[in-house]
Amino acid sequence: MSISVGFKEDFLKMELWNIANNKGRDIKTIKSLRVLRVLRPLKTIKRLPKLKAVFDCVVTSLKNVFNILIVYKLFMFIFAVIAVQLFKGKFFYCTDGSKDTEKDCQGYYIDYNKDKKEVKKREWRRHDFHYDNVIWALLTLFTVSTGEGWPQVLQHSVDVTSENQGPVRGNRMEMSIFYVIYFVVFPFFFVNIFVALIIITFQEQGDKMMEECSLEKNERACIDFAISAKPLTRYMPQNRHTVQYRLWHFVVSPSFEYTVLTMITLNTIVLMMKTLSVLNVVKLDISLGPALRGRVTPVFLSGPAGRRGPRSFRCTGPDGE
Repeated sequence: MSISVGFKEDFLKMELWNIANNKGRDIKTIKSLRVLRVLRPLKTIKRLPKLKAVFDCVVTSLKNVFNILIVYKLFMFIFAVIAVQLFKGKFFYCTDGSKDTEKDCQGYYIDYNKDKKEVKKREWRRHDFHYDNVIWALLTLFTVSTGEGWPQVLQHSVDVTSENQGPVRGNRMEMSIFYVIYFVVFPFFFVNIFVALIIITFQEQGDKMMEECSLEKNERACIDFAISAKPLTRYMPQNRHTVQYRLWHFVVSPSFEYTVLTMITLNTIVLMMKTLSVLNVVKLDISLGPALRGRVTPVFLSGPAGRRGPRSFRCTGPDGE
């Protein structure tokens, strides 16, 4: 009888422990679901029509981008297979740069780091990003497409020699053509396609919202311009026979813009004289430099003159009347 009672007590304790353990797991699961509360601010989208329209456009554009994403992955797979054929097993190196093969990469060597000498063990390693299989090739190409760390990958690619052999500086420069083509296809071409699809989706959504309006798009634009347009005014001196009026007339004319543009070009040429003097054109710098500087500098003083000319003596209409 005592044995059965003891067995029941142990069984009850074990059962209570299992129940408590399961409840603890349930509580942890519930706590983890609390993270979903961060989605509550999305409820405010319904209250703001413009924000809701933008959100709908984003969702719709994601649906349209899905087909392009499939083509993107297909081209990424093609480039990954090509990269495996070109660089498989060629991204290995020895910590001792004087050794090119794994067989020779044995023992110890002296590492001269600035003023310190350190004895290190030779190790045959592989670069963090490589093309030994398709999975790693996809990861490496994706890293290159993000623009982060791709110079190192490019350097390792042009240094390849043969499979299971160490690199040689600039051994295969033609391998850089692979990355040029890859950059043209992915970061330039596909990214622009994604942006264009999103812009087109926004335009289509905007046109759908305006279908219920009785006016056409151009008519609405004309009405908006008429409502927001303001009469043009300009300021000019009252007396047209003064020097100030002549300055104002010159500043507001197209000739002033062309003159300033010409002077900026001449000023750039003057600044280039120092570079030209290195190429044995010292005489040109000596003869033309001071002359151009003397003529260009006063022209840039036209800024104060331009501000002096159009002082607000009289407000006129578009025709100056």
